[in-house]
Amino acid sequence: MKRQIKLLFVDDEEKFLKGMTQRLKLRDLVVHSFSNGTDALEAAGKEAHDVALIDLKMPEMDGEELLKKLKQMNPTMEVIILTGHGSEDSAVRTFRDGAYEYLMKPCELDELMSAIARAYAKRLKAKNEGLRDQAN
Repeated sequence: MKRQIKLLFVDDEEKFLKGMTQRLKLRDLVVHSFSNGTDALEAAGKEAHDVALIDLKMPEMDGEELLKKLKQMNPTMEVIILTGHGSEDSAVRTFRDGAYEYLMKPCELDELMSAIARAYAKRLKAKNEGLRDQAN
C-alpha cells in the first residue's frame, strides 16, 4: 500500500490556497492548508508533515521565517517555496536556510507535483539513513 504524502500548504491568498488545495487533493495528497505561518507552525507541532509548500510574501510571518522555524522543528521535512514575488537574493537565502526548491507563480501543476515528489523522495531517504545510523 502506497503512503500518501502529507503536505503542509501555506499561502495568504485565500482564493489561490483553496483552489490549489483542491487540485492537490485530487492528485492524492493529504493537504493541510493555512493562510498564515502561525497556524501552520501550530499544526506542524501537532502532526508530522513530509513536505511544506509555502508562500514567500505573507503578513506577520513571511515564508523565510516560516522556513527557518519549520526546519528547526523537523529538519527532515522538505520545504518548497512557491512565490509570485521572488528574487535571486530571496532564492539564495531560502536555499541557504534549507529550502528544497524555489518555484515562481504561476507554476504548472505537473511541475509542482514533480517537485513535491522529488522532495518527498529526499525526505524518505534522509529518514531511512537516520534510522540506519541509529541501528548501527
